[in-house]
Amino acid sequence: MGGVQVLQAHSMTRSFVTGATGLIGRHLVDRLLARGGAVSILLRPGSRASRRAALERWGERVEVWPGDVTEPGLGLSDAHAAALADIDHVFHVAGYYDLEGAPAQMEAVNVEGTRRLLALLEGRGFAGVLHHVSSVAVAGTHDGAFGEDMLDEGQRFAHPYHRSKHASETLVRSSTLRWRVYRPSAVVGHSKTGQMDRIDGPYFLFRAIHALRNALPPWVTLPGFEGPALNMVPVDFVADAIAAIASQPGLDARGFHLVDPAPPSFRQTFNLIAEAAGAPKLGKARLGKLTRMLPGANHVIAQLESLRFMRRELAADFGVPASVRAAANPDVTYETTNVEAALASTGIRCPPQSAYVEALWDYYLRNLDPKRDRKKRYAAAFDGKRALVTGASSGIGRAMALTLAEAGAHVVLVARRRAELEQLRDEIETAGGEATVAPADLTDHAAVDAMMARALPVDLLINNAGKSIRRPLAESLERFHDLERVMQINFFAPARLIRSALPSMRERGGHIVNVLSAGAHFPSPRFGAYTASKAALSQLGDVLAAEHLHENVRVTNAYLHWVRTPMMDATGKYEDTRAMTPEEATAMVLDGVLDRKQHVARGTDVRRFALARIHPSGLARILNVLYRIYADDPATHPELELDRQVLKRFVRGRLL
Repeated sequence: MGGVQVLQAHSMTRSFVTGATGLIGRHLVDRLLARGGAVSILLRPGSRASRRAALERWGERVEVWPGDVTEPGLGLSDAHAAALADIDHVFHVAGYYDLEGAPAQMEAVNVEGTRRLLALLEGRGFAGVLHHVSSVAVAGTHDGAFGEDMLDEGQRFAHPYHRSKHASETLVRSSTLRWRVYRPSAVVGHSKTGQMDRIDGPYFLFRAIHALRNALPPWVTLPGFEGPALNMVPVDFVADAIAAIASQPGLDARGFHLVDPAPPSFRQTFNLIAEAAGAPKLGKARLGKLTRMLPGANHVIAQLESLRFMRRELAADFGVPASVRAAANPDVTYETTNVEAALASTGIRCPPQSAYVEALWDYYLRNLDPKRDRKKRYAAAFDGKRALVTGASSGIGRAMALTLAEAGAHVVLVARRRAELEQLRDEIETAGGEATVAPADLTDHAAVDAMMARALPVDLLINNAGKSIRRPLAESLERFHDLERVMQINFFAPARLIRSALPSMRERGGHIVNVLSAGAHFPSPRFGAYTASKAALSQLGDVLAAEHLHENVRVTNAYLHWVRTPMMDATGKYEDTRAMTPEEATAMVLDGVLDRKQHVARGTDVRRFALARIHPSGLARILNVLYRIYADDPATHPELELDRQVLKRFVRGRLL
């Protein structure tokens, strides 16, 4: 492989290409031009601007024929339609490949588009060869080896895309034209540059590995399973192979599987990508050995709804759409007899995944990672949703409301102070957003119930309002109303809001966000009452998720460290302490919502949480020393004055 193949087996002077500006089409046109022939391409009217880069690269060597495969006669002019009689090779690459797309669009482009092309070619006296780019998807649910010249084997189709590709190939094979059919497996980026148009197919696995890389160190070994082979091919191999096979005589009425002839298992592919990404890898499966020893065990396990549910949830957590999961068939393999014979003398081979995965990952990270454009992600997730935000008048709540409104959500603004809420609403509406003011005292249960009755239903409930008391726990216990006040705002009020929102969320789905403190998992001297109330809400959220996940009710508990808000500034003790801005905290929380994370926390806080679990007594000793060093009245612990001065020299602000 390794670049554009210049083949001279026989003349290919006049070619017409549909789908020429798509991923496969662009690379194929490059190879046809390298052979010195004349190339005409079908291009939808109005698409020239978006395809400028490819058109400028090809220049006058390519003649553009305006048209559309969804139009009668492909929308070609009479002159261009008549010119088809002089074409030697037609490459039908146009297709609708989006697995999440509408079935009607797949039918219109993949099936009816092919039907229109065939009718046009047959009606215009085309005597050349039609090269139809199909897909291994035509195998559907076939179990076992699928030959290159097999088509109808009683298979079913679990996805509309599979059905549409099978129907279009059936039309080609039953036509009166000379034809050749090419069936690539999952097409990925260029093997050298990694260049790819968009996230699809195997690239959802990249998203999952990226999420794992952000959550875990690379030395962690995850429990794994071998899994079926993940057959993918780089686009340059596909284009090289099509150009090479098309240039050879005597290969009509055959199919060619453009696949990896020896694809690694799912675990091996996962680990190749993880190695390139610096992410944790999958360990060798243990359960698989046991189930292979038990007749019928795999079939029984596959029918367990509990495991199906777990697989669906895990895939969804990593952003793998249900449509992509439905399109996978782990039970089929692809024979390559025809393609191996046709390419035997060309030197063209599908490279092993190990040779190009690093290039794919590098391009993905620099160009395709959806988190690079946070505003676009938020708009896709929240546009048209209804979100209720408590504590919206200032700090994190205000930043959250502005962000959600900018993303297209209708935001219900909840706080005690009406004037500040109205000011925020005006700001949102001036920017083109939508907001409703809902002032309420969250300690008044009747008022909360009345407000929720007006606000429901909501898709997103964000329990952000909170009250903090900075006081040694012994003093708060003597002032017992300290505990009652923080529990009212930080626990009972969110519980009341959840109580109101839950029935409609159980019917239509929804997401509950609890804005908590890192102190819910990590002892925080002087904030005992506050962190205890946040820990209570944390547990409530986790139990809620465990009980209602199957009803599509999601919970995200966000454990935030210092955030520069009026609540933090009120003590006057932490002006120099490093802290997140409300906007940074908002991004952290909403990213967690989009990624369906149940717990959201900074990496440093996660490590603190682990220390609190692994060695609580050791942590208590450290915190006790810091508690005394950072005494509000240093005179109470004069024995630590030197320690206090040393720490002040090297640490900015207060640790406690």
